[in-house]
Amino acid sequence: MRTFKALSLAALVYLPSVPGTIAALTLHKRENPAVLALPITKRSNEESLRKRSSDVVSTELINKYNTQYLVNVTVGSPGQSVMLTIDTGSSDMWVNVPNSKYCEGDGAPCADGGVFDPKKSSTYKKFDYDIKATYVAGLLAKGPYGTDKVEIGGVTVKKAEFAVADESYNDYGILGIGYKASTYASYALQREYANLPQALVDSGAIKSAAYSVWLNKVNNVGNLLFGGVNKAQYEGELQTLPIVPNQGKYTSLALAITGITYGNSKETKSISQGLPLTASLDSGSSLIWLPKELVDPILKSLDGAYSSRADATHVPCEKAVSDFNVTFSLSGVKISIPVSDLVFSASNYKGIPANHCIFGISYGQPGISLLGDTFLRSAYVVYDLDNNQISLAQARYNPGKDDIYEIGTGNDAVPGAKHVASAVSLATGNGVDPTNMPVTPGATGGISTMTQSTETGSPTGTVTQTATTGGSSTGNGSPASSTSSGLAAVPTARSQFLLQGALGAGLLLAL
Repeated sequence: MRTFKALSLAALVYLPSVPGTIAALTLHKRENPAVLALPITKRSNEESLRKRSSDVVSTELINKYNTQYLVNVTVGSPGQSVMLTIDTGSSDMWVNVPNSKYCEGDGAPCADGGVFDPKKSSTYKKFDYDIKATYVAGLLAKGPYGTDKVEIGGVTVKKAEFAVADESYNDYGILGIGYKASTYASYALQREYANLPQALVDSGAIKSAAYSVWLNKVNNVGNLLFGGVNKAQYEGELQTLPIVPNQGKYTSLALAITGITYGNSKETKSISQGLPLTASLDSGSSLIWLPKELVDPILKSLDGAYSSRADATHVPCEKAVSDFNVTFSLSGVKISIPVSDLVFSASNYKGIPANHCIFGISYGQPGISLLGDTFLRSAYVVYDLDNNQISLAQARYNPGKDDIYEIGTGNDAVPGAKHVASAVSLATGNGVDPTNMPVTPGATGGISTMTQSTETGSPTGTVTQTATTGGSSTGNGSPASSTSSGLAAVPTARSQFLLQGALGAGLLLAL
């Protein structure tokens, strides 16, 4: 295997030199795999957690404000460096400009993420159609589409298409890496284009539109790997599930939640009400956002509550040191999250009791369920856009030496992954169709969520209680490996409520 050479911003690039592909289950390591590795670094800050992070994604993934992961991108000729938020819940790339009203505001809010001035690039070409999009958190982006040279991790896409946001209300731009069919241009303007995952394929940098996400622990460096899988970063084996379509179309990187268990080493409880439920695996969302009836039993078991003033769930901070875990089952593939990874400081929140902390599972918008960063940090996730599949395993936090394999082409493109038999491929949402849902900005700049009549509400809910009989687990309560149990597909009579990608987790409303 080729020796890894660190590039600027710690980006690692592995370019192809030997033809061939790697079949699933049988691992064949290539000396020069066609992959693009981007380190993810988290920036900690006590700013409020938002439903949709709206920072920029940089070539190394940087966790900014505990709300978003950033990557560094160079745009134009000569190159201008910007940081963009990596977002699996949307599909467009857009950048801030220096003369926007927001970026020229007090405190120079765009200084950290950088801006792109198209007038200073000799290769920029402006198109005559615009992005006009509002995201779930109320983030707005307006401005023309165009093309220019874009470099990420040492790989250059000569005529990458993206939008220049003359108007936005966010410190950073966004690098959406969802389905190309879910860009604003495709959905609202019927102008489909090759967004970044497809553009990397077209440039020859990777074999297929697929990538792996390993966020790692909150304060540690993670990794975004285009075109490859790093076997050192997960426990057990990868298990492959079908992405849940929306009315027969693949628009969101969503799976069906089929079970939730929670508890400690002495007792566990399970939730079945409201399941299976479609949820998007969304790196652009800071928390897990679920229907109230799924959140309340977990909150109650932790002596937690919801504050309408803070628009957040909260639990006693002391719960962070318990052996409590929440485990999500997705067609039998289990991802376990220790409570220590679900508790955050509430120092900047009003309406949270003293000695209470923000809880990483909260009430979602009606019809929109998201498995955000508090889920993704415990999982190793491979998004295979070409085959409409997601492969999952429990994340490994101290992986040691990299063990990287190339993702090839075809149905078994993800190396070492096992397809789950009878996986749920159809599930309901919970509420109104997100394409028709109005956008209501919340007090912190996000979207207002479900509220209760009192400032803090006591959670209620029905659960099934079971005795813990042991089983294979790691020291932090996480399973040593993901397990699979086949579940029959569950059809829905209300398919319009399936989570829709660009109009659900990512883009919410075309203006």
